[in-house]
Amino acid sequence: MNTTNRRTEIMNILILRRHTTARELADELGVTTRTIQRDIQALSPGFPVYTKQGGDGGIYIGDDYKPYVNTLSADELDTLCEIYRQAEGVHKKILLQILHKYGPDKLEI
Repeated sequence: MNTTNRRTEIMNILILRRHTTARELADELGVTTRTIQRDIQALSPGFPVYTKQGGDGGIYIGDDYKPYVNTLSADELDTLCEIYRQAEGVHKKILLQILHKYGPDKLEI
């Protein structure tokens, strides 16, 4: 795996897990922790990736980081909002999760 692919994989792992350690990444990607530290240092200027020391330490990605563009069209968003207003119970909860995940950051239902 080359450097670019490894750094892409690190970002994918952080996006999914939101937190990991250098040791976990090194073991998973078959490199040293020093290589992971260099990769994180290289990624940090362009992405909200940061490290934290201590008991809950490790490598984190910012909570607000959403690498994927919202994919709902205006018609899709309107339709989901209308269904949400009529939904009840668990269906309403799941629709809200979908709207927050794929809808605009400032969503008024």
